[in-house]
Amino acid sequence: MDLPKIKNEELPKELREILGDDDAEFELIVDPMDVMTNIQINPDAYYEQKLKLQEKLIESRRKANEYAEKARLEKKKEV
Repeated sequence: MDLPKIKNEELPKELREILGDDDAEFELIVDPMDVMTNIQINPDAYYEQKLKLQEKLIESRRKANEYAEKARLEKKKEV
């Protein structure tokens, strides 16, 4: 995994004084494999939760549309 470098000419004066002619380089603070191997995903549970969320969003949008239609009709009656 390549981490970004900042070219010396793009660094602030204070950092150029510390680094000299070298570019600023980042170092890993954790091994990526330590993070990635601990992630456990159950695809069936993921898709089930995703489907439930989508159903809730659809229901929420339907109710919002109903409320907006009721408000529009009540406003129309007032006029």
